[in-house]
Amino acid sequence: MTEWVVPATFALFVSILAVASGPLVGAVDVTQEGPPVGDGSTAVTVGSVPTEQVTLERGRFGSGRYHLDAPPAVLTVDRVAGNPAVRYTIDIPSLWITATSRYELAGTEGTRMGLRPKPIGISPQRINRGSYDAVLTIWIREGDRERQITVKQITIEVQQ
Repeated sequence: MTEWVVPATFALFVSILAVASGPLVGAVDVTQEGPPVGDGSTAVTVGSVPTEQVTLERGRFGSGRYHLDAPPAVLTVDRVAGNPAVRYTIDIPSLWITATSRYELAGTEGTRMGLRPKPIGISPQRINRGSYDAVLTIWIREGDRERQITVKQITIEVQQ
């Protein structure tokens, strides 16, 4: 009877190891990465940026938190080399809040893009005005430098 216990135990151990490591081995991604974000160059034309209709809207599902809402900023991307990046920010200095979104541009040659601010939530206790001054900025990162391509002073209206 002991003749088969050792081989059976070994077979059971190997089976458990194979099952346990199977998903782990399959989860390893061996694909090559593309160029680093911001490494490259591009020509960007800004079509429009939201200067009106940018609002802080109160949530509808009981939290009472305010959320930044804005129409998209529109730009056209041409002559993309590598993987330059766009950074889109709406800064509300009096609330100490900046909504930032980043977009990689590799493979976007000739594309018209709509940029939106990153979703943020603001506690209702922080909102004490009907409107806030803000700065909307679009930046391009090419290699080791970043440059502003658009800066606009905007007013953000508070919606109840």
